[in-house]
Amino acid sequence: MKQLTIAASIIATTLLTPTLSHAADELGEKYKSSFTDLFTENKLSGGIFYFQRERDRIDGGPTGTHKYQSNLNHATSQLSLNYNSGYAWGVLGFDLGGFGAYDLAVDESNPVNEENEFSFLSDSWGDHSTTDGLPDNGVSINNAHLKFRLFDEHVTGKLGLAALTVPGIMGVNWSYQPGAYRGAQIEGLSGNLYLTYAYADKYKAPWFKNLVGFSKAQRTALDNFSEENQIDYIHGLAARYNFSDKTSVTTSLGQSQGYMDSYHFKLAHTFAELGDIATSYQFYGSETSNDDYDGLAWQQALTSAWQMGPYGFRVEGLWTKAEGKLGNYMTRMTRDHGNSAGANEIWWDSRSDWNADNEKAIFAGITRTLDDLVSAPGWSVGVSGAYGWDAEYQWQNNNYSGADEWALNFDVLYTVPQGSLKGTVFKLHYTNYNNDTADDIGSWQYPNMFSSEHDVKFHIMMPLIIIN
Repeated sequence: MKQLTIAASIIATTLLTPTLSHAADELGEKYKSSFTDLFTENKLSGGIFYFQRERDRIDGGPTGTHKYQSNLNHATSQLSLNYNSGYAWGVLGFDLGGFGAYDLAVDESNPVNEENEFSFLSDSWGDHSTTDGLPDNGVSINNAHLKFRLFDEHVTGKLGLAALTVPGIMGVNWSYQPGAYRGAQIEGLSGNLYLTYAYADKYKAPWFKNLVGFSKAQRTALDNFSEENQIDYIHGLAARYNFSDKTSVTTSLGQSQGYMDSYHFKLAHTFAELGDIATSYQFYGSETSNDDYDGLAWQQALTSAWQMGPYGFRVEGLWTKAEGKLGNYMTRMTRDHGNSAGANEIWWDSRSDWNADNEKAIFAGITRTLDDLVSAPGWSVGVSGAYGWDAEYQWQNNNYSGADEWALNFDVLYTVPQGSLKGTVFKLHYTNYNNDTADDIGSWQYPNMFSSEHDVKFHIMMPLIIIN
């Protein structure tokens, strides 16, 4: 019996070896093919950018000259490259990217130009040792993370250095490039329900080269990373449900450890019967553990946008309540600009943030494509305006109320429609911003409200697709 068993085993092994070998070879080829998707289903892209700006601000206040003086004056170029791998075995990949910035011209006599936000201010937020009044050239990595997808791409995520976004709660600052968090994000899509969660312990705005932790203090504070001011992490959770292609609801929660709790709600609806007018109601709220806010601070918005032939229209309104030491509503979950970023959708490109305590503000804009008027397609123009009123700042010895501000904007835009430069954008933007109150009492007496300005910005943005 033993000999029969041995013989049977030898025969079976002899007969099955070619079959098993073929199966292993086939599996190996599939494994190899699935792995090579990491490098064959990849993309290398980037862009060449140019930004020129001339911003003049009134020297206001009781002792000012009340004349316009140069506030920003520079011409800055950027080059970006981003590599996006495919997915090994359809599951795991990575992204890597960065950019370089170089000032072609800058007014070195004015230290304000050091923070032009398109080249580099210093190595990191809160780094006082390298601020010398001049902007820095250099390079920065702003994208280096693993990514994954599961369940037929219904679940995706990333881990590492990345631009993390939670609707209404977490976002990134932009120059032409995004800022980046060190952290992780997971997103899920099931039918009409979208869920996401993100966590981060460090951040860098695009005008800083290195990551830094989060702080309850201003960047200029010498103790901004003391035990009292340090924030160990920020995180956010959001859910969006699409009732149809016309109606959706988004709700979000966010927190910066030991400092702020934030809330967001958005109801969006498109009225097809009124010519596809896209509307939304948005609520942003925050509470702090200290006296930066006295109770719940909030900002509410109503938005509408629609298209009529070559014309595009936008009408939006804001109402802000931000009692407390800050006196204005911050969408981010840390104290100062560039230490983290929020994800507020309201963007009027009208200089002010229109977010002072008790301020109400409205915006209206019209754009028009010129394809039917000029022989070359790709041109458009726009005009818009914003007005805010009833701003207050009531804190300790400050007793300000009744401030208003307004701005007019003009835009000329050309997008190359075809050829080797297809997609390249040329944009000229002008803002005439006015704040008579700040002209009289001085900038920043109402926090985040400055004196009147003339602002001219010229952009060139040329996309590069190297591997697709």
